[in-house]
Amino acid sequence: MNITTERVAAAVPVTILRLDGDLDARSYEELIDAGRIAIADGAQAILIDMRGVPFMGSSGLVAIHSVVLMLAGAQPPDPESGWDAHHQLSQSAAAGMQESLRLLGPVPAVLRVLERTGMTRFIEVYEDEATAVAAFG
Repeated sequence: MNITTERVAAAVPVTILRLDGDLDARSYEELIDAGRIAIADGAQAILIDMRGVPFMGSSGLVAIHSVVLMLAGAQPPDPESGWDAHHQLSQSAAAGMQESLRLLGPVPAVLRVLERTGMTRFIEVYEDEATAVAAFG
């Protein structure tokens, strides 16, 4: 997995994490680390560009959810906690749509995973980068 970071000046400064490669058990901690670094550098709005992610496993869901939690000032679940980390997703969905993180352009197979797991009930997904960035304002 290759992750590049870009900061975009908009109504609200947006940090874009551009992913390239599979988001799975081998790479999900890289996304958590990139989110942690961005937040430590002051990011309050993060757009995860998933256009370069051909495959996402369940660990990818944990990584995205971890970034959401960190943006809210909470600790992400312990990666070793297994299914407990997944059960926390339902708590986030129950809290409603969150405002600090958006997803950009997941391929159809990845979008299906996001939809079937309920992730799209609390994280907005966009196809157009300019629209996604503007949605933070």
